[in-house]
Amino acid sequence: MSERPLLVLTRIWPTPSRPSVGSFVKARVDGVRNVVVVRPRWPRMPRALIYPLLLLDLLRAPRPRGIEAHMLVPTGFVGLMAARLRSVPLVIYVHGGDVRDWERRPAPMRWMARRAARGANRLVTNSEDTARYVRQLGVEPVVAPPGVDLRRFVPSPRPEHRRVLYLGGRNPRKGYDVAARLADTLVGPWLRDVDPDEVPALISAHDIVLVPSVEEPFGLVAVESIASGRWVVASAVGGLTDIVVDGVNGTLVTDGDFAGALARVPDYDPDALPPTVARFSLERWQQALDEVWHSVLSGPR
Repeated sequence: MSERPLLVLTRIWPTPSRPSVGSFVKARVDGVRNVVVVRPRWPRMPRALIYPLLLLDLLRAPRPRGIEAHMLVPTGFVGLMAARLRSVPLVIYVHGGDVRDWERRPAPMRWMARRAARGANRLVTNSEDTARYVRQLGVEPVVAPPGVDLRRFVPSPRPEHRRVLYLGGRNPRKGYDVAARLADTLVGPWLRDVDPDEVPALISAHDIVLVPSVEEPFGLVAVESIASGRWVVASAVGGLTDIVVDGVNGTLVTDGDFAGALARVPDYDPDALPPTVARFSLERWQQALDEVWHSVLSGPR
């Protein structure tokens, strides 16, 4: 394969004040050779400057073998403009929230979404649930679920006293109102943003992880928790149903009774849970994206 770099374009990236934001994009490139990440130059850059400067940086970067944009709009549209100007292929990774409500967005955003989706050489997404929304744009995506570094998340003995952890932050879509009533520890964006390096120890200090999301395109927290040998009580929505196997590694709540589900958590064996999420390894995700790029670069020009 060419030694030219792959440009990975993203608007979100971890910062000292918000270390968890965009951590999944950072994980995508960790350990991957010959990748140049194009991201906002400063943490508090004015929104009006973000996308013009991202486009400028894409055009000034070393000639790439391709551009991989994370999020459909506006980032994917910026990637499309740069890919056309540089005559290189474009892959867009759709993360869920960027496509779920695209039909309700202003007309210019809907236009950009269609143009980016249909102009990309390939669309990749994180779950079959998100793929349903991508298909509304007239494109069949590749489903490649994001991965977790399973070397960091390993089972440990359950704590002596039952404690419930919530990692979703003060986000209504993550079910914050439910968690505020039922969880012992609440962290995440706009509460206490936790550095990803702290997450394994935080999970192991709790017996149950609560994921009461209203919408959840995938659910990395569920993967991390189960890999750590912890029972997950989660909404039966979105990508969570691909991860949580009801009665095996967690509880899927369909009736809104999270308190009842927490009360019925079985006396589980932490060592029995991690194999159920082994398919969501970071290596497998990176390999899947490598295969997408190999297909794109070896296909018709």
